[in-house]
Amino acid sequence: MSLLTPWLTPTYHKITKAFDEALGHHALLIRADDGLGVEQLCSALAKRLMCLTPNGAEACGECHACHLMQANSHPDFQPISPIDNKDIGVDQIRAMNEQATQHAQQNGNKVVYIEQAHRLTEAAANAILKTLEEPRPNTYFILQCDMQKALLPTIYSRCQVWNLLPPDTVTALQWLQSQTSAETSDILTALRVNYARPLLALAMLEQNLLAQRREFLRQFWLFYRRCSPLELLPFFTKELVLQQLDWLSAFLSDSLKNKLHIHEDWICQDIEQGVIQFSQGLSAPALLKATQIVGKVRSDLSANSALNLELILLDGLTRLITEVFEG
Repeated sequence: MSLLTPWLTPTYHKITKAFDEALGHHALLIRADDGLGVEQLCSALAKRLMCLTPNGAEACGECHACHLMQANSHPDFQPISPIDNKDIGVDQIRAMNEQATQHAQQNGNKVVYIEQAHRLTEAAANAILKTLEEPRPNTYFILQCDMQKALLPTIYSRCQVWNLLPPDTVTALQWLQSQTSAETSDILTALRVNYARPLLALAMLEQNLLAQRREFLRQFWLFYRRCSPLELLPFFTKELVLQQLDWLSAFLSDSLKNKLHIHEDWICQDIEQGVIQFSQGLSAPALLKATQIVGKVRSDLSANSALNLELILLDGLTRLITEVFEG
């Protein structure tokens, strides 16, 4: 599959080989972290399953079913995803269940693709169980789920689970070098900052976020020295706030590692001297506390985007001053 990235291709071929041998499972649960391109894998699998005359592992691209898939108009392919960023509700699943019991309009396979299956409400998750357990002939399900999120155990038990891990550094580096002209050192930094997830690393390089990260952490240093939230608060942006908190968490985590004389697996290798200098001024318990405070701020903002962003950030920065820097 030329459109698939190198780290997705082996899994794709394992799954399609099983279908070639009439051993394919009717319900595939594909779990992966964001930034690995799992949506590409799910799309390729759906096209292969819908194709009337597949060419080995690949959809032929020429049959009527392939043309309908290319036009996003195949009546026997049902994509389900959150609407307006709301969780997938029971009404969406009930409508799917009803259609899943009917015969295929094109006399081929039927495929249901549930994107972000971890966002099924409890009622929706329960509503899909019987359909997963007793599917109609030639009916297949592809469920895509965030690796870090939970699903009902009863869904797991009805699916064949595929866990996709980030690629090794060599594979990721070679792919990124084919996509960007950035320096190798910057590519490796972007990979570390994004925990080996190549698509996020590529976005970081294309959006010049490495420079923004360095400037943000420089402002954090000034905030630490002056104990003034106004040194850092204006540098948070709504679009990047979760990434910025990740940058800060990695900096604090590496500072704690340095304090504990752990020198492996640092994220902030590109600003090593800054990490060392910062860690010298605080105790290990203080650095651990700082990491916990930043983690709490991130989890609060991640769980509820409706929260007052500035108020939550200001509270976290104030806690860093009173409980860590001045503690």
